[in-house]
Amino acid sequence: MTLNRLVLGALLLGLSGQAYAASGWETFTSQYSGCSVDYPRYLFTPSAQSEGDGATRFASGLANAGMVVAGGSNAKHVSIADIVRIYLEQVEGESITYRRQERGWAVYSGYRDGLIYYLKATLSDDRQQACVLELRYPPENKLELDIIVSRIAKSLRLPQPGVAARKFPDSEQER
Repeated sequence: MTLNRLVLGALLLGLSGQAYAASGWETFTSQYSGCSVDYPRYLFTPSAQSEGDGATRFASGLANAGMVVAGGSNAKHVSIADIVRIYLEQVEGESITYRRQERGWAVYSGYRDGLIYYLKATLSDDRQQACVLELRYPPENKLELDIIVSRIAKSLRLPQPGVAARKFPDSEQER
């Protein structure tokens, strides 16, 4: 009987967490790239886009947490592996503990500077457009944030057809 109560309690806790996560969410669409993502406005706040790379950084009231949405036109048809390589080269000191790469998307996660680091990149079927999502947050908040990070990552979308995006850099020299 105790085990059933524990399972029921865990289920109710999970459902209440999902219900909480369902409220207070907004969709952000980059004016630069057309990439969009759903995010909890009670946790992240978008700041101004960077002029150099068009990335939008999101601040958080949670210490050391942050999010970045970037992307653009992939005129040189850079592969998803190359896009990930470009981003991982910028984040020195990361320790990758999970990676999955499929045709058109990739996910990498691990640790960087004592924080959980998550990277998702997606590429259109015609390899013309790319979007990248980066998240970081303290390991002590992993339990609460895993479901939120999952929802954010699943919501990452490429620009709608007809939306012009700026060129996605394919090397350090173009950044």
